Amino acid sequence: MNGAQELSLGPPRHRALLGLLMLRLNQVVPAPQLIEELWGDRPPRRPTASLHTYVSHLRRALSSGAGPDGPSTLVRHQAPGYLLSLDPDQVDAYRFESLLLQARRDLAARDHRTAQDRLGTALKLWRGTAYLDLVDYAPMAEESARLEQARLTAVELHAEASLALGENDAVVARLHPEAQRYPTRECLIAYLMTALYRLGRQADALRLFERTRAQLAEELGVDAGADLQRIHAAILRQELPFGDRSATRTDVITGEDRTAGAPAAQPEAPAGRDHEDPTARDARTGPAPHVAFLDTAGVTYGIALPRDPGGPDRVTSLPFVGRTYELAVLGAWADAALSGEGGLVAVTGQSGIGKTELTVEVTRGVREAGREVISVSCSDQDGPAYGVWARILQELSRARPEAFRTVSARYSRLLSGLLSDVPEDTAEDLQPLLRAPFLIEDAVCAILVSLARQKPFLLVLDDLQTAGHPSLSLLYLLTCRLPEAPLGVLVASADPDPASDGTALDHLLGSARTLTLRLGGLSEQAVAALVARHIDAEVDAEAALALHKHSGGSPDALRRLLSVA
Repeated sequence: MNGAQELSLGPPRHRALLGLLMLRLNQVVPAPQLIEELWGDRPPRRPTASLHTYVSHLRRALSSGAGPDGPSTLVRHQAPGYLLSLDPDQVDAYRFESLLLQARRDLAARDHRTAQDRLGTALKLWRGTAYLDLVDYAPMAEESARLEQARLTAVELHAEASLALGENDAVVARLHPEAQRYPTRECLIAYLMTALYRLGRQADALRLFERTRAQLAEELGVDAGADLQRIHAAILRQELPFGDRSATRTDVITGEDRTAGAPAAQPEAPAGRDHEDPTARDARTGPAPHVAFLDTAGVTYGIALPRDPGGPDRVTSLPFVGRTYELAVLGAWADAALSGEGGLVAVTGQSGIGKTELTVEVTRGVREAGREVISVSCSDQDGPAYGVWARILQELSRARPEAFRTVSARYSRLLSGLLSDVPEDTAEDLQPLLRAPFLIEDAVCAILVSLARQKPFLLVLDDLQTAGHPSLSLLYLLTCRLPEAPLGVLVASADPDPASDGTALDHLLGSARTLTLRLGGLSEQAVAALVARHIDAEVDAEAALALHKHSGGSPDALRRLLSVA
């Protein structure tokens, strides 16, 4: 930070204490946890007294930089441990992640210049590997690795913004050394290949692809991913346009459907008969019902709806149309997650925008590929804490009874309230266990990871915004363990409330571990294609424009419009 003062904190273990408190900024860290993390299985003879000495030393060191206002009160005792009380804006790591989150939103709004500026500021905060001299401490090692992944995400997002602004030279200059350090990071390689191609260096881009593919085969035994191969093929054919979306990062996707600008899909002719004149159909069946509405200029538009001989003219559902880019991204993510690159992806957006429909399409594809899917909704979880996870465990116990019985046996007492109905006369005995939530959360995560190692599966949680704090806390803990197993977690959630003050959901969705895919409205072309497929007839351009304007591209709003006959 500007004007920062370098302080001498002493030996590594003294610095580690500050790091451990900083990891849980403004949160109480229990003294036993600090002792375990500082000394592991070799604690001093009087661990509590030793910890107190370390805290006193840290307070004195921080007080030397407190200025004329007196001794530092940054490190405070609060039962059952200690906390570091500090404004997050005073910590570079927190400032970095805040800027990264804001830049994601800028890219979602297609404000590439602002996103580029924020990411540039964020990357300037880096002065080498985070906690480099403290990686012997497990929490520090994990945080160092997590922050490095966040830094790479920022580098890639900066490249996305720069490519959108046409600054190809800058992208090559920034990404070339990163590609040498991370030769198998395909997203980064895709950006670099695109920038090289746009600078007229097609041969260099193709050589980079071959090196990457060889490295992937040698280190991981896999071929290049579908997106990277598609860019390679487009470069070979010299068909990679300046604004090709395939070269942009998939963490943040927003706005209209990616089919925007492409011709609207036309409905196929029904099998066994040619296209026919709509007037001939009307003569045979009578006029089809219409939806009519006024646009802002007062012009009336109408669209014919299919006749339902068995009931009233009502639209209860619509076919799934568009979202081709999102489906490709989520499909590639699911393949990676179920192949050992476990992770959490969140589909967010306003109510009715099509989050659930998209996740259903993704899970259909996963199931058709022969993979297991466990899907639950959080919307009806008004019961006890961890009700969502109780349902997940019950689903897994039904799907894999023998394997589940084996891996959950050691936790049967702890999780008896989740694994089965609890008799009334024993429910009170479980209360002490429920007061130790970390034990429950750790046990559930251990079961899920063990089962995934035996056989990969996809976990889908819909309406995550309605889940309670305990369930969200457990999910956050699971995200920390996803790299350990071939387990993917796909969640759908309404946009976080901008007025909220750092809820558990905000923390989860804003985490660097979470790949967030925000849905915008469907494009005009996708709306036209959707309605055309529903009514089995073409939709004229003016009607499509009006439908898009009045629905905002929301499938739910469009369904309501078409339901008014």
